[in-house]
Amino acid sequence: MNVLDLVLLALAAVAAVGGYRLGFLARGASWLGLAAGIVVGVWAVPLVLRMFTAGDPLTRMVVGAGTLLVAVAVLTSIGESIGLQLRRRVHGTALRPFDQTVGAVAGLFAIGLLVWFLSPAAAEVPGAVSRQVRSSAVVRTVSDVSPDPPNTVQALRNLIARSRFPQVFADLRPAPDTGPPPSEIPVPPDVVARVTASTVNVEVDACGGRFEGSGWTVAPDRIVTNAHVVAGADVVQVRRPDGQVREGRVVAFDGGLDLALLAVPDLGQEPLPMAVAEVGSDGATVGYPGGQDQPRTEPVSIRDRRNTVGRDIYGRQPVERELLFLAANLRQGDSGSAVFDVQGRVTGTVFAVSPDRASTAYALDTAEVQRFLDGPRSEGAGPCA
Repeated sequence: MNVLDLVLLALAAVAAVGGYRLGFLARGASWLGLAAGIVVGVWAVPLVLRMFTAGDPLTRMVVGAGTLLVAVAVLTSIGESIGLQLRRRVHGTALRPFDQTVGAVAGLFAIGLLVWFLSPAAAEVPGAVSRQVRSSAVVRTVSDVSPDPPNTVQALRNLIARSRFPQVFADLRPAPDTGPPPSEIPVPPDVVARVTASTVNVEVDACGGRFEGSGWTVAPDRIVTNAHVVAGADVVQVRRPDGQVREGRVVAFDGGLDLALLAVPDLGQEPLPMAVAEVGSDGATVGYPGGQDQPRTEPVSIRDRRNTVGRDIYGRQPVERELLFLAANLRQGDSGSAVFDVQGRVTGTVFAVSPDRASTAYALDTAEVQRFLDGPRSEGAGPCA
């Protein structure tokens, strides 16, 4: 049990007492207001967040949640005032005890509904917020007994987080502790230079915004990156380490595995070989975090290989992926970067960073990359993620 659990239990107690005092009729009418408030809030949140496009995830979480809660509070109070009129007619009859008991249960249910609705978005806010949500016993219990949230919740999650990282796990479990990454880059400098020369910064104009990621050369004029980097892209540009820019197009796209293949004419880079990752081995990754012009090399340690069940990049369908669990200090923009060993062989493709544990990242195993390359091709960048 953590601090968030104590806060939620206190709110549940207040809601139960308030529900008992109000009764079910008043609470039921406030529920209708609550439902109307959620509908209005979900409609209003994207409009309000457009004014905070440059804000960090925590600010966007506060603004988004605040907008939703204001809409809920106003319309709930309107419904409650109507319910109080009904309550006065019942509380002078024998139905009063029943009305009060059911009202207490309704108050608890309302808190559970808000937890169910807000926790997926809050779990993606990096740092303490995500850690509290993912380790909360109350949130876990509500998640276990509830159906999957609707697509509007996924939309709220994406609007707040803005990372476009897919859900690595279908539930809200805390990230595994992979320990600290290596203190030094264990790959020889000449190997790092060779791999770096076969990487690119991927920039896309998509879904009303500009997004960046990384990629690596898998074949002549072909780049592997993440599907969530290019999803919905109108224009795809790749920048080589020497600063030269090329136009690319998406020739294969898998929103489940979260992989995309770009065709880049006249790319002029050597393909990188692939190899099977060894758990416990150290290596490195070259990426372009934050869309920076110059590549950044980070040491990584492969701590585990595991089949996991997460969700596709749209948060809708469950997907099984074979993942590498990395100890690495990676950031948004490193998506699509190659994890490579001391010989310069690609052993994985980075696709997500844990929001609740900054030194834990995830990469798709090369078996998944090969399955994607060998599978049927779906051209185009797909819908917005």
